[in-house]
Amino acid sequence: MSTWDFSLVSRWMNFAQFWLLPATCVLCRQPGQQDMDLCRRCEASFLVSPNSCPGCALPLPQEVEAVRCGRCLQSKQRVHTTVAAGIYDPPLSDLITQFKYQRKLEAGRVLTGRLISTLQHHYRAKPWPDLLIPVPLHPARLRERGYNQAALMGRDLSKALQIPLAVDAVHRHRATPAQQGLSARERRRNLRGAFAVNPDWKRASVQRIALIDDVVTTMSTVAEVARELQHHCDVAPEIHVWCLARA
Repeated sequence: MSTWDFSLVSRWMNFAQFWLLPATCVLCRQPGQQDMDLCRRCEASFLVSPNSCPGCALPLPQEVEAVRCGRCLQSKQRVHTTVAAGIYDPPLSDLITQFKYQRKLEAGRVLTGRLISTLQHHYRAKPWPDLLIPVPLHPARLRERGYNQAALMGRDLSKALQIPLAVDAVHRHRATPAQQGLSARERRRNLRGAFAVNPDWKRASVQRIALIDDVVTTMSTVAEVARELQHHCDVAPEIHVWCLARA
């Protein structure tokens, strides 16, 4: 089946699904929008920064436009671009918690749909990444949770945007304590050496790679993955980060 045929069948399946099972908002349980399990009122309650740092998506004052924040300017930032669908505050943070820890995958589909819309706006006049790579979980954490939320996001993003997905390109070979409550320096130290590029990954010549994650806080995790990728690729690719929320 060609890419065009697959896309057409996918659209018809989505249409049939929402015709037979009307959309219901995952937050308030009221009728959702035509093709999304989220009503307009709840969607409007998500906080979105009108102006943010192009490098790390940190919200910036409205009067400062298209300028990287002080931290990005002062650091050897390995990430070129970060795109976030919103700010990590309720109710967006509540939906992410449901998706990540409570196995409510419908919340993840809604959130990824919002991210897709944000990305389409962001890249309307810019070249898209050539490859998507989800931030991996350690095998022990994956067994405990049952799924990698970043990988689920990656599959939906790859399907919607027609960009290849490499789920096994990077693996997390060292378990690390939870990042919550740690300073930026402690997070970097905690993650050093936690990721490795899969030696069996067939590295194609790619110019831009998008790393997929749910929440970005200090950029420590994605920066460590970016470091490994840029070290092992023949030509260091430009790293983009796509996430559901910026904390």
